[in-house]
Amino acid sequence: TLGDILDYELFLGEELDSLSPSENLRTWFLNYRGRITPRRILYSWLQTRRSFATAVLPGKTVNRLYRIIAVILLLFGFLTGSGLGWGVLSYAGSNPVNLFMALTVLVGIPFLLTSLALILNAIPSGGNRSRRMRDRLMRFVRGSVDFSRRVGIMDREHADAVIGGISRFRGRSVIYRSLLRWSVSQPVQLRALGFHLGIFSAVLWRGVVQDVAFAWQTTLNVSTQSLYNFIFSFSRPWRVLFPPPSISQIAGSRVILKNGIDALDNADLVVWWPFICLAILSYGVLPRLLFFIYSAIRRQIVLGNLSFSDSKSHKLLLMMKTPRVDTAGGEPYREEAASSDSGPSRVSLPASKVFKILIPSTRTDLLVEESWGESLHNRWGATLEGVTAVALDDEDDAQILRTTLGKMSGKTGLILVFEGWRPYTAAAGLYTEFVQSLMPEDSPLLIALAGRPGTGFEVENRDKDTFTQWRRLMPNCEFLDMKGWG
Repeated sequence: TLGDILDYELFLGEELDSLSPSENLRTWFLNYRGRITPRRILYSWLQTRRSFATAVLPGKTVNRLYRIIAVILLLFGFLTGSGLGWGVLSYAGSNPVNLFMALTVLVGIPFLLTSLALILNAIPSGGNRSRRMRDRLMRFVRGSVDFSRRVGIMDREHADAVIGGISRFRGRSVIYRSLLRWSVSQPVQLRALGFHLGIFSAVLWRGVVQDVAFAWQTTLNVSTQSLYNFIFSFSRPWRVLFPPPSISQIAGSRVILKNGIDALDNADLVVWWPFICLAILSYGVLPRLLFFIYSAIRRQIVLGNLSFSDSKSHKLLLMMKTPRVDTAGGEPYREEAASSDSGPSRVSLPASKVFKILIPSTRTDLLVEESWGESLHNRWGATLEGVTAVALDDEDDAQILRTTLGKMSGKTGLILVFEGWRPYTAAAGLYTEFVQSLMPEDSPLLIALAGRPGTGFEVENRDKDTFTQWRRLMPNCEFLDMKGWG
């Protein structure tokens, strides 16, 4: 359900934002005995996290709010439709209901709106349209939560949980674009269905409890035969079971103003009531019912087809499958130990003579090509191909990484810069794996750890343990000793 997605995004964000992978995550996966598919694994993990959660979660509240909104929209549509139907069928005894007006207002216009809705839903939703729908939905949900809290339906704790959940969900809504579309469509179609049911109920009730007469008149030169041909074609959906008014009945229900209705046969005037009821059912209620069922089915199909192949879900699955690394013990980091007689770098003489550099976009002090080019030339006699600023997020950097690394040859190396004074996170390791997957197999990847902003690559005493942690948790990577660089 939509609530499951909100809870999943909440727990996913907590897991990836943590400073180190949760030991319980790997332990849970080792004890998992279900099908090894991303959907089954993540759903089972979600249920486990829910069972141990102590804080209020947004999912259950959102599902309840979704059902309440759907019921309110259904009732609102029903009351609106019944009011319209009741107003159109006003009959004073001497002035019958105008047949053309009743058909236009109660059948024609609603049918045109239904057709327009079908056309709009057949048009693929572009990016701008999806963003507008998302923003409107978020505003509507926030307004609904605020209203529910004011009237006492929801307490502040649940309201804050929902607002926090949708705020986190907003940044990832592009992944769930189809789910949002059909989740919005379903209650909208329910409201439209209630509207047509309201019209039908009003027409049916007025015909049962009151004497309703229908007649037609026009200043146009419309013959009885022409109207019969139209009515015969119009009644195609039900005419096999319920025949439409005959030519004689159509002629008998025509009103001429100067003569009034006194000379007309009552049987000819009331024959239109079942015809209009069947028209409302066939062209109003039934299409909207089918559209509502279609929206519900599409929503379930979208939920069932969620592959969870996005980068963050992929990170979570990798964290589950990656063995834990014990970081206890070991010698503290010492700059002199990192150096050797062969030079200031652990990679003293790389095979590559051309390098590309990836640097965090927040470190403008390091984005100086002249400095990098000079350092590479002095240390290794290598040249610089380019410096690229990145966000260190494989989802945000996917396009720029594919463009930058896709043109690399085996003779080109890559230096990836992380901020070593910040604690290591699992996301950094997964980002490194993503970068390696885009590089040629024979291209070397070297990791450089930067110090605090403004200090270049200098390691302050307070950060030495953090630098050591990076090296221990990324044992398969080659680290550069950046002392004296830049």
